[in-house]
Amino acid sequence: MAQKTVDDIFRAAAILTGPTASSATRPADLKDVLRRRVSEYCAVMNRPSPKEDATLETLQTFTALEALHILELLHTGLRAPEPPTQSITTTSAGTPGTEASSNDQPLVGTRDLALIRTLLSILFKWGVEPLLQHIVAAIPSTSASQGISHASIIDLTGLPLEFSMLSSISDRLLGLVLPGGPGSPISQSGVTANLLNRQLSDLLGPCIVIGWLPKALASDSMPTADHIRPLVMHLLSRLPASHVISAAGIALSSPPSSLPYVRRTCTFILSRQLLRPEGIRGLCESVFGEEDASGEDVALDKLEHVSRLLNAVPAGMKAEEYLGAIVPRMLVLLSLDKRALPPAHRRSIAFSLSRMLTNEENTQIKQSAMKIVLSMLHDPILHGTGDISPTAALNTLQVLLTNTDPSPHLISALLTPIAPSLYSLHACLEQSKASDPILRETITGFLSTWGRLVGSEEVTATLWRIINGEGSDWRVDIAGEISRLQEGDGGPDAPLSLFTPQTLQEAEKAGEFDVDSNLLGLKPDPVRLIQFIKGLGRPDISSDLFVQLLEAYRESRAQADADPLRTLLYLQLVLQMQKQLSSDDTSSVLKKPEHILSFIKHALENPHQPEQPSSIKPMSAAGLRMEDLRIVEDEESDEMEEGDSDDEDPEGDKEHGPDEMTTTAVKLLLSVLEANPDLSARTAPVLNDIFALLEPFSKAPEEELRSLAQEARMVMTARLASTSGGAGGKARKASSSDDTESPQETYQKALKLLQDPLLPVRAHGLMLLRQLVSARKDPSGKLAEPIVDRALIPGILSIFMQSIQDDDSYMFLNAVQGLSAMVDGFGKEVLRNLVSVYSEGLAGLSASTMSQHDVDMRTRVGEALGQVIRRCGDALPSYATLLVPPLFQVVRASHFPTVLRTSAISLLAQCVKTNALAILPYTVDFADAMIDLLQVESVPVTQRKPPSRSGSESDAKQSEDAPQQPPPTMDSQPTSANTKFPPLRRAALHFLSLLVRACTARVYETGRTHGLLLPPDLLKRAKTTLGYIGATDADDVVRVMARETLEGLDQLAEAIVGL
Repeated sequence: MAQKTVDDIFRAAAILTGPTASSATRPADLKDVLRRRVSEYCAVMNRPSPKEDATLETLQTFTALEALHILELLHTGLRAPEPPTQSITTTSAGTPGTEASSNDQPLVGTRDLALIRTLLSILFKWGVEPLLQHIVAAIPSTSASQGISHASIIDLTGLPLEFSMLSSISDRLLGLVLPGGPGSPISQSGVTANLLNRQLSDLLGPCIVIGWLPKALASDSMPTADHIRPLVMHLLSRLPASHVISAAGIALSSPPSSLPYVRRTCTFILSRQLLRPEGIRGLCESVFGEEDASGEDVALDKLEHVSRLLNAVPAGMKAEEYLGAIVPRMLVLLSLDKRALPPAHRRSIAFSLSRMLTNEENTQIKQSAMKIVLSMLHDPILHGTGDISPTAALNTLQVLLTNTDPSPHLISALLTPIAPSLYSLHACLEQSKASDPILRETITGFLSTWGRLVGSEEVTATLWRIINGEGSDWRVDIAGEISRLQEGDGGPDAPLSLFTPQTLQEAEKAGEFDVDSNLLGLKPDPVRLIQFIKGLGRPDISSDLFVQLLEAYRESRAQADADPLRTLLYLQLVLQMQKQLSSDDTSSVLKKPEHILSFIKHALENPHQPEQPSSIKPMSAAGLRMEDLRIVEDEESDEMEEGDSDDEDPEGDKEHGPDEMTTTAVKLLLSVLEANPDLSARTAPVLNDIFALLEPFSKAPEEELRSLAQEARMVMTARLASTSGGAGGKARKASSSDDTESPQETYQKALKLLQDPLLPVRAHGLMLLRQLVSARKDPSGKLAEPIVDRALIPGILSIFMQSIQDDDSYMFLNAVQGLSAMVDGFGKEVLRNLVSVYSEGLAGLSASTMSQHDVDMRTRVGEALGQVIRRCGDALPSYATLLVPPLFQVVRASHFPTVLRTSAISLLAQCVKTNALAILPYTVDFADAMIDLLQVESVPVTQRKPPSRSGSESDAKQSEDAPQQPPPTMDSQPTSANTKFPPLRRAALHFLSLLVRACTARVYETGRTHGLLLPPDLLKRAKTTLGYIGATDADDVVRVMARETLEGLDQLAEAIVGL
């Protein structure tokens, strides 16, 4: 046989595949067409032709094998020489056909490439798929449901031949790609490029089935193809990770995945790809390709899909080893610049990482991931070490927190260990004029969110760490870059110890001598710290910290060797809290007086305690001459020496009398009584002891202390008298309500969080409301109505309806989930309100003047209704009377915006998909209405007439001068009532298609055609209308959907005829 050229091979391929421009061949003529093509092809290529009485299946198999033969010949003719250092990964993802562009290789055009793709499609459709289907059906599977659903009689007589044929096809295809076997470079040609770029998942399926066949399932007639495994793994390692992940995902959802070992193999391949350096990016590229191109928001199911893949530890691999490879790469990707990582990828990685850190089902993954994350993000801030800079660590924390659920546990784990350092950095940025304002606002948001969401005990303990000096010093250079100061480095400029006349004048102008100025450089600055605590708005933290400061001040004064600056810091903090927080209703330190009263009692019991340790060495500062002159007793001389040791007046201590903490304690008592009008000895028995301790001080010689003690005793006596009747009931109520938080308190807490300017805090408030109204399981396991008072339902519903109007997607998506949860908890009452909001205004003129805001609100309510419909399941028919008629009225309202009418049709389609019985009484009306809508609103393709010769020049000139405006669309005009927009017809066709499928399924289920849901005249009119639309509509998608719906009508007719 003469050597065939590439052109001859392409002509033979064109004969085998048939003309591409011809109309679709009817299935009845397919056998004759194939026989004619095969005969002509065999004559041209001198190939043996099949028998004349060959069946259609035999002709299809022959065509597929000859297509493979042609592909091998084309690959040989088009194969490009392989350079020694060629990058296979880049070439395999490149444009098909460019590899063979050399001087001694024939040029391949677009039509030739299309012919190659057709040959590949024929090979896999007629050759690989039937063989694979027979072999998969013959291999035993552990899935009982799969076997029942596909129960059929399997012919095992030809199985060895089919298995051998499938093995041969797989070997020949792999031989095209890797002619040199494992370790060789990928052969480059237009054939291999199309095979790897378009048919990789089809190639992967048979290779896994025969190459990974377990020995227990293999036999002499169906041996395991062990040589295929190294070829496949080598090929996948040379391809881009995103391409391999997409192919493995498709193979995982294909019919061969019913075999357990096929599923395990696909999962193993996915895990191997994720562990590649570019694996995480490849996964995001394969999942979020559409979002990257369109810029749309990421769907929650895709985020959860990526999270499940990244959280799944591969079989045979330890969790620590897997997370040690995955988590650092995720953090490095989050630390990249915004332009280097698409938003969808960033949010997906942050979402997956947050699920790792909050994984309650697998504590091992949670602990291992937390250890790695905290090490990478905390070390640069706490110790100045690590692979990333402190700025990058802070930016990574911001990305992680803004793209996850507002979980207090996660925020506590991420921010509590570094809160002192963050506060120290925040103070440094506030004082520096060269600091980055964005970084300053970021740290302020961190501290505010942490202080408002984390538990009070943890926040109080961390604030005490800040007061004790934890959190290193920071430096901001002239470029705004931050760096941590190590021990021994020069810190910030210390306050001036000596003033010249010039510096004294400058300090006065700068306000350094104000009452609240920090002249001694106390750390932390008392004014700034108390302002921060006040901004948190948490009186429980303020009260606890205030008592701790008072105790620390007393203990510091009682120690002879205590640091005076530390004692002064405690005193300044106490004074600032009294000044800034005593009159503030939201964060007042006096609103929870229990701990404060205990401190007051302790201070009054030991008024002279600070004076005792100072008499350890009474004679250390006295000489013999002073002993001879002393005319007072030893105790008095000791007191005078103590006074002289401070270089003060020897009579000073005697004049001041008791410790000044006593005066402070009495003043604090008066403030507590003033701030709590209901506080008395009946509600706080400790006041009885305090009343007795105040008696000696009411007779003290010091006028200030005496007047304060007398006033306090008078107030306590009057308070006790005024509460002598009916106070016991209040005390019992207060004591019983402190144990658990009531629904009313949770409701008020949520309202407070919703008023916060920070987005995560507001979202946490919505989450509390959603938990409050969610259905709960009773002891028997059944869902019961939430315990919240039904009187609060209108208020909570109003809050969700207001939040659903928020422009931020994070807020309104939480509100949508809250509305659907309310329907689960309270049933038809809330559902009726949602339907009313969605469909109100049908009879008035307001619907024709809807704003963008109204349309957005109704579509979001419609999204909540969609979730409700999906959750109803088999119970949907009981809610049909509430849902279906209003939705159909929206569809019929021609003055409504087209967006809402399209949304209503989609909701009705969701009803059919969830439970078709809910639509059963309305099937004929809905089908008739959709056909009428398609007839009236169809937009046929306009026929262009050729311009006349006389006016061609003027028309061309006018077309050049006239500006070309894009046609209006439903996205550009969401409030328009234009019914010619294609999405309306698409929704109608989708709804009609689901109705037809439901009717077909009902015919098969009932086994009778009596009382058919769609009458014959309606079916006839539907076929005519759909056929016209499928041929003439201007929208490509509408035409395709019309043809698919027409096929559904044909299937319905076949079902009726068959019965």
